[in-house]
This record gives sequence, structure tokens and C-alpha cells, in this order.
Amino acid sequence: MRIITGDECGLLKETIPELSRARKGEKESERRIEEGISRLGQQEDIHTSLDNGDYDDEIMGGALNMSRSRGIVDLSFCASTNSNSDGNTSSGNGSLSFCALRVNGSVERWEGMAPSSTRDDCMLGGTYTCIQSAQDIFRDDSVEQSLQNGEKNGGTIHLYGRPVAMCSVQRTQQTDTVVKNNNVLACCSSLGYISLLDSNHLGKGVVARYNVYSKNGKEPVINYTKGNFVNRSVVTAMDMNYDGTRIAVGGRERSTTILDLETGNSLWKAKNLPPNNQTLLQQPIWSTAIMFMDPAMTTSATAASNSTSLLAVGTAYKQLQIYDIRTDSTQRRPVIYTPQWDSNKKNLLNHRITCLSQLDGNKILVGDAAGYVHTLDIRKIGNESSKFRSLDASVGRYNGPCGSVRQIIKHETLPVLAVIGLDRMLRTYDTNSRKQLDCVYLKQRLNCALFCEDKTWKMDGSISGESSTHDSSNTGYHYIEDEEGSVGDADKVEDYVDSSEDEHEDEGVHKENMDHESDSDSNADDTDDFSEDTNDTLGSDSDSDEEDDDYKMKAPSKRRRQH
Repeated sequence: MRIITGDECGLLKETIPELSRARKGEKESERRIEEGISRLGQQEDIHTSLDNGDYDDEIMGGALNMSRSRGIVDLSFCASTNSNSDGNTSSGNGSLSFCALRVNGSVERWEGMAPSSTRDDCMLGGTYTCIQSAQDIFRDDSVEQSLQNGEKNGGTIHLYGRPVAMCSVQRTQQTDTVVKNNNVLACCSSLGYISLLDSNHLGKGVVARYNVYSKNGKEPVINYTKGNFVNRSVVTAMDMNYDGTRIAVGGRERSTTILDLETGNSLWKAKNLPPNNQTLLQQPIWSTAIMFMDPAMTTSATAASNSTSLLAVGTAYKQLQIYDIRTDSTQRRPVIYTPQWDSNKKNLLNHRITCLSQLDGNKILVGDAAGYVHTLDIRKIGNESSKFRSLDASVGRYNGPCGSVRQIIKHETLPVLAVIGLDRMLRTYDTNSRKQLDCVYLKQRLNCALFCEDKTWKMDGSISGESSTHDSSNTGYHYIEDEEGSVGDADKVEDYVDSSEDEHEDEGVHKENMDHESDSDSNADDTDDFSEDTNDTLGSDSDSDEEDDDYKMKAPSKRRRQH
């Protein structure tokens, strides 16, 4: 497996988790955590060029800089330039194309290939090159010119917000699905500005610009939130559907809205939950994670979702909401949602939701700000009317992360998922048993990741074409298994034994042994004395008998005193 990660310092890294496992004959503490980690953007790999063939020296030097102002916000796969006439990308050659959105508002396109010709090549990092770049994608020159001329807002500075998310219809490295807008990149800022770019021609700049919350072409008004702080986080989450025709956007004090990708018109807008029955106060709105349900996972008869008609939204108020987004739907409120968080009751989710991922047609992975990754079954969520507050909807939890989870990604073919977050760890799990497979330390706080389609490695850590035993004699790496037993087995509980009682019993046994030794020594002395007295007179014999009787009477009393 190959995983590409982006962190807050602007570094792109490729990680092969299998190489960080303990080798055969080594202890877990002796494993080499630095192996399998390579940094993208080395000096010999930077050949950034524009469409006219000129090289940009500033971009070439900037790709090597490590700065928070160039931190990676999001990563997304994009259509390869060597696509065939039908529009689907070539598969099986190991080629990889992805784009990176940075904090300074720039988008970079990277292309590369993972070596897989020999066994040694499978253990090396791939070769990746930054070939294109677009700067200031949210900046509108026409607006800036009007502001300079004083035609609008009295010549004040125009705010575009910070980059929030980037998405494309390309969800995996290779795809055979023919999509109309497979080369479109959608980037969103915190003030609701959406910029569309052509991933194959980033040098041409922004193709189209929209604003989610603008009315009649006017700029959105920045409102004030509680505490008189300016609400500049109008948009906090965005996602694109699998057809590449619609975009869902939501944020703080803004309902989730779906836009048409070509026209920018609003197609659907969510409606808030009913007010509280007791206080009659409106439910707060803050969407922090948005995900379109995958239609490929909903083909089974038991799946609860149907096509792309369901939209999952995670909120900052510890709720998971699922909407029916069909245009002919009569209900714009969530059809399924977890009960509202209550400090006096048991809750299904106790922290702010930060990311979502679909495991199958009925299960959703939820990551929160405290490092918990829950598996929720949407068929068991009973809304507010549930007697047990839908606690049985949580069918499992992945242990390990100790910081805010930023992204959860699932492998395209293998039952493996990767979790990254602010704890600087890259963790991989087996989705069948929820056991942790790998844990790699990447030094910087991670924001996003991509799961490459690398078929050279298997689940057990061996290379394809070799024996699938856990101990590979060729590679030297082995898969560390846990103790025997399945997840559903009951735990073995032993009877509790107080340590203080054991100590008292040991002391009593020790004292009794000492008493027996002292008694045996005194008996031996008395026997010697009795043999000597037999040669004396009968009177002396009677005296010895009396002494012996006195000893027999005193010995038990001695034991009683010591006890």
C-alpha cells in the first residue's frame, strides 16, 4: 500500500506502511519507523512548467519550502493526461495524478509513477513531479479593479476567506467510469467563494466563479455571532457528487445548500430541525463534514440508501444528519439523525464531528475532534423518539488515534482504511476485525491523505507473486497478529484475589515453618538428655519424665503464643 499525505507545514510525503513493520526476528520496539517514508518535491523532481513551456523559478523554489503559509489543505485525484478517447484513465501502469490545495490559495498538479518492476522497486518510493500550478484562485481581478477605482464599498479591502476544501469526481487513482466533468476541480473558501479549474490546464486559471450565499449578484453580508466575533467561517465543508454535476456546501449558521456545477444556481437547500419542545429555541446549525452516499455501495437489496439521493452531514453539535436530496422530495429536513446531545443522558456521539467516510451501504465511519472513530449503522438510528437514544447504532470503534481526526480514507479493493489527524500518526486498520495494522509517525500534523491503488503489496505485508505466509523469507517483513480469538468472543474474567490476603497467608506459613524447626531442635536436645539420664538412679528417671511431661505441656502453648 502507498499513501500520500499532506501536512500543515506544506510537505507531501509518500508512505509504505508495510516497510515500517517489525522485521523477522526483531522486537516491536526495534522496528525501523523511518523506512518507507519519502518526501515528494525533491530538487531533481521539481520541473514546474506552464502551458507555454516557460519554467517558473518561484514555484520551483517554493515547492521545497517548509512553511505554514503553504500548508496543504486538501488533496484530490484528477484525470490523467494520458486518458483514452472514451474519457477513462489508463489503469494497470501505476501512473498517478493528483492536485494539492494550499493555504495561500494555490493549486498544484503532481504526476508520478510507483516502481513495481522488481521486488526491490516495490520497497522504494515513487517518482513524482509538480508540472503545473495556479496561484490566487479565489482572487477576482475585476473586483479588485473596481475596489481600486472606488466604485464599490468605498475602496475597502475585499475578503475572500481562507481555503477550506477541494474535491473532484475522481475518487480513486484509476477509474473506468466515463464522467462528463472528470477533469473539473472545485475549490471553496470560508466565505463561500467557489472556483472551478481544469485539472489538465491549471495554467489557464479559474474557469468559473460562484458564491454560495450571494443574492442577485451581490456580495454576502458577514454577520456577527455570539460574543461579537465576526463570523468568517461561513463555509466549513464541501463535497461533490459522483456524477460531477452538483456540489454540496455547508457551514456555520448556514444551511447545507446544493449547487449546479455548470450554472452555479441553487438546486436544493436543507431545512433545520424543529425547535426545542421545551425552550422553543431554534436548533443551532454548523455543518463540519459533508459526504454524498456512494451509489456503488447501494446496489444490494438490504442497503438503506438509493443511488445518490442521500447526503450525510456531520455537525459541530455532535449530530449525524442524513437528508433526502431528491428535487421532488417533500421533506427538506433530515430523514435520519442522531439524538441531540444531552449532558444528563448517554449520547451516541460526544464530540464535534470532523470527517465522514462510507464503509458500505449501511455503515458510516465518523471521526470526531477527540480522536474517536465510530462505525454507525444508519438502520439503527432512531432519531429523538428512540427509547435508548440510538446507542445500539454504534457497532464498533477503532482504537488508537489520540488527536482530532482529519480524514478517513478507504482502500479501493482491500479491506483497509487509513486514519490521519493532529496526533501526527498515520494508522491503518482492517475493516473486518477493526484491528490496527500499522502506525507510522510522520512528524507534522496531517490534514489530508490519498490511498494509491498499489497492487504490489498484500494484506499480510508480502509482495504480490510471493507466498502469502505471514513470515516472508524474501522481504524479511511479517504481519503481526494478535492473540487467537475473534472480536465477538467474550473476555475471560478471573476471580479477584486481594494481594493483602496473599501476603498475610504467606507470612503465616513462614511463621509455622519456623515453629516446626524450633520444635524439632528442642526435641532432639531432650532426647539426648533423656539417654544420659537413663544411666542414673530411678529418682533421676522420674525427674527426667517430669521434665519431658513439662515440655509436652509447654510446646503447644508456645505455638499458641506465636500464632
